[in-house]
Amino acid sequence: MHKQAIYGLSVAILLIILMPVIGITAYSPQDYTQSDSNVNKSETKFLRPSEIVELYPMSEDEIKAIVHIAPQCPVIVDGVLYEGKEIYLFDGQRLHFTTGKRGNLYAFTDAVKMEAFLEKEYGNIFDQVYSTKEVSILYMDWMYGGLWLVCSPGQQLLNLENEGFNNCISSAEISTDAPVTMWDYAGLTGDSFTMPPGSNYAVLALQGWNDRASSIS
Repeated sequence: MHKQAIYGLSVAILLIILMPVIGITAYSPQDYTQSDSNVNKSETKFLRPSEIVELYPMSEDEIKAIVHIAPQCPVIVDGVLYEGKEIYLFDGQRLHFTTGKRGNLYAFTDAVKMEAFLEKEYGNIFDQVYSTKEVSILYMDWMYGGLWLVCSPGQQLLNLENEGFNNCISSAEISTDAPVTMWDYAGLTGDSFTMPPGSNYAVLALQGWNDRASSIS
């Protein structure tokens, strides 16, 4: 028993020593690659959110069952300003969220209109072929803390439960190369939140997307 106690204490001390090193590696996304990531492919065609909607349709009953999570800030839905708590007015409809250059939160009942808004704000961010090492990093905790998930341009993760990240993304750093879209449900369905290239979200609870995403494109 005495030897086991000494061994356990030694392991605990080793983990404490290594933890700062682990944290530092989270902040080197530009040089990070992983063997099963699209970032290692020579070219990746990005699918628009509207194309995802067509590829992964929902039934009318599934759409009618949607109940939106209220953001902690005002939201402009199809050009009309609402308080965050008023998002319930759109229950039973799919909403596609995003943010503009000034940080305002927007939502659209049509993914095509959301894409048109983003292209007006940021230029052609969808119809590109990517050949880059730059990736986006999604974190479990606020302020870019905790465990992280690496996403390369165009990568699709149909079920974040397989990655150990289902309903637990709380902050994000998006590469300057490509947007990342989080989906409320597995299989790239439900509401979506498209984060433009170069955007950062220290607390996704502000946009109503804390611990919410179940799939990513």
